[in-house]
Amino acid sequence: MPNDAKIIELRQWLAERLPRARLGAAPPRTAPDTVPTGLGPVDDTLGGGLPKGAFTELVAPGEGSGSAQFIHALLRHTAAAGRFLTLVDGADSLDVDALEPEALAHLLWIRCRSTAEALQTTDLLLRDRNIGLLVLDLKLNPAHELRRVQGTVWYRLGRLMEQQGGTVLVVTPQPLVSGAAARIVSRTRLDHRDLERRPDALDLRFETERRRFLEAGVRHSA
Repeated sequence: MPNDAKIIELRQWLAERLPRARLGAAPPRTAPDTVPTGLGPVDDTLGGGLPKGAFTELVAPGEGSGSAQFIHALLRHTAAAGRFLTLVDGADSLDVDALEPEALAHLLWIRCRSTAEALQTTDLLLRDRNIGLLVLDLKLNPAHELRRVQGTVWYRLGRLMEQQGGTVLVVTPQPLVSGAAARIVSRTRLDHRDLERRPDALDLRFETERRRFLEAGVRHSA
């Protein structure tokens, strides 16, 4: 795990990006229990958005599955609401040219080189109550690294979310996260022609499942 010096350095960095936040202090808990994604059909089937204080897994198999567009929509919606999104980029793959400066101004982007580094960084960030919404993008990480992730990792991170109040979206190429409150499976298939289309003109298709907050086995199509 990162040593104390790295923890102090990261907290100082967060203080610079969030100057009005009190590190380690809990914000007022008056907000609803979901975080909207900005994708209406997904939010509707999830009861308002990503469940707070829990994992949501976005399973996006193959190329052109729309996971990047999902993250972009979430960032734009978060920025429009005046909030920040923290992205732990497991393979340093974010295309910043696809996003507007206004959205990027509300992004805390941590660029990682491996799955282990991304999980270690997520563990550290979730210990701070000011990290309200975090995306852990493991979509492009090597399969052999993802196979090494033990279920106890998700249990530990889940406990941190329960204690500190964070909300995490994990993007994966196949089901990986044990104990996720919700799972979203991409049915999207984009190609090179979609790169020239407006974000709101893309045919994004996702199937959602609430696992811990609705009856087991209930699925919705979005």
